[in-house]
Amino acid sequence: MTTELKIVATLVAKPGLEEQLRKLLEPAVHQFRQEPGCQSYALLEDRKQAGRFLTYETWADESALAQHMASPAMKALQPKLKDLLQGGIQQEFLSLLIDL
Repeated sequence: MTTELKIVATLVAKPGLEEQLRKLLEPAVHQFRQEPGCQSYALLEDRKQAGRFLTYETWADESALAQHMASPAMKALQPKLKDLLQGGIQQEFLSLLIDL
């Protein structure tokens, strides 16, 4: 069994703040991709619901995820997200069953 973690996070912008959220997330994703243990980090936007963003992340293990959550980039991002998000971040922790 692999120790890597797959995460899907959902972030929904408050009405009228969709573009601000996009502009905040895009550079953050580039930073996160450079972090140790980050195997992939993708940002997606819902085609049917403007302002609904999802991240698809793969981390090497729990330690890599913990380092990411404690990173300066994540700590700087979190207070800014509070002002832009409708509700909190919804995270789903997944296990890969079949790879493409």
